[in-house]
Amino acid sequence: MMALTTDDLAALVSLGNSAPDIATLAAEARARWSGLRVTVVDALDVRGETPAFETAAANVFLMGCDGHCWSMTADPAAAAGLVLAARS
Repeated sequence: MMALTTDDLAALVSLGNSAPDIATLAAEARARWSGLRVTVVDALDVRGETPAFETAAANVFLMGCDGHCWSMTADPAAAAGLVLAARS
C-alpha cells in the first residue's frame, strides 16, 4: 500500500489541472508514483460515487486495498490506487 501525503494530493490536483487530457494525467501520475495503481474509467462506471477531488482533466477517486479486494476510500493514507474518470 502507498499512502498519499497532502503534498502528493496537491501535486495530483496541479497535474490534473494542467494535463491536456485524462490519458496524460494518468501517464504522469503513473510516472511520478510508480507504486500507485492508476486506472482510467468511463464516468458511468463511477456514477453515484463521490470523487475525492476534481481537476480540469478528471474526477479523482482514491482506492484502498486490503490485499485482495479494492474499495473506494476518502483516506489518502489508505490509498493504494487512483481511479480517474473523465469529467463530462
